[in-house]
Amino acid sequence: MSASAKPPAATSPATGSSCPICGRPTDPALRPFCSHRCADVDLGRWLGGVYRVESAETLDESDDGESRESV
Repeated sequence: MSASAKPPAATSPATGSSCPICGRPTDPALRPFCSHRCADVDLGRWLGGVYRVESAETLDESDDGESRESV
């Protein structure tokens, strides 16, 4: 390792992360966002269906309205 090279922890500290919406430094109280505005933009994207989580369920399994738990 050369004298000018720093270990990864020294070059990219956890507190130096950026907001996923605008790219500014994050606010620890609002992590991972920098402001309430960016947090609200992200929430709006989830509620509007922009973000989706993949699932192995088929439509028939999730639309039957019955619980799959046995009593």
